[in-house]
Amino acid sequence: MTASTTPLAAPSPAPEPTHACIRCGRPGLPPEKALCEDCNPLELTQPSATQVHGIAALGILAFVIVLAVAGKAVLAGTGPFVGQVAGVSSSSIGLVVTFEVTNQGHNGGATTCRIEQAGNPTGGAFELVQTPLVQPGATVEVTAAVTKLGTLPIALQADCQSP
Repeated sequence: MTASTTPLAAPSPAPEPTHACIRCGRPGLPPEKALCEDCNPLELTQPSATQVHGIAALGILAFVIVLAVAGKAVLAGTGPFVGQVAGVSSSSIGLVVTFEVTNQGHNGGATTCRIEQAGNPTGGAFELVQTPLVQPGATVEVTAAVTKLGTLPIALQADCQSP
């Protein structure tokens, strides 16, 4: 007796990868096409990946420039700020420093002052203190505890930054 065998069918080929039209969403486009026949009836050249990425990069660059211009406009007229130490006293956690900050600009703003030993020794310890809002032409007195300058009162200076 002979055994009969049935021939196996050849495996069907895997379907080609496809994607949707980038304009209308119509499915079934081959990978090398971005637009379907309805959206590109004249079969104009499809946008390349370099063009798409270039447009995105230009958009990001333009946005950064707009932010820089807007930031400059918002900060214009704020400061310069001048800080002067009015008093230093000892406390259990460090020093309590009282200093005055004057806004010599045309707009109000807050600033950060660097409290350090007078004479600004190279590589010396310092501490940054954020001030409250200082109106234009006004002087504000700030009292802050600093811990990085020891506990014995020493001559200090306040170097306040302008934006």
